[in-house]
Amino acid sequence: MSDRGSTGTGRLAKVRRYRRLMYACIGVGVGGFIVAAEFDYPLAGLVVYWAGILGSLAVWKGTSVTLYDERDLDLERRASLLTLQIAGVVGLLAMTTHVVVDQMPSVDVPEEFVGGFLTISALFIVYGVVYTAIRYRR
Repeated sequence: MSDRGSTGTGRLAKVRRYRRLMYACIGVGVGGFIVAAEFDYPLAGLVVYWAGILGSLAVWKGTSVTLYDERDLDLERRASLLTLQIAGVVGLLAMTTHVVVDQMPSVDVPEEFVGGFLTISALFIVYGVVYTAIRYRR
């Protein structure tokens, strides 16, 4: 009789199980942080958050099964590109809107808007630096 764990189907079932466990650890960590913060226990929330993150890392690195392959890397690349494109369009529209609205004396632009714009700008600066460094390391 053959061992079910050695078949492709058994391996895929293990991959799904470990991925779900990994994502569940992250979900519990994030959810625990949000709940603890709502009840004014932010430090306890951070402990739960980091326990979830470390649990996820333990599952990811502690298993003998490869959880991600080249198809996953391709999916991540496509999702990353689409995310950057959306953030770029939103940032461009936000910056243009901010300049126009800021010139109106009757409108007061909230500080969070400026912070969001700066965050999107920082994302693209980091991307440009990382892209340049990787390109010239080849």
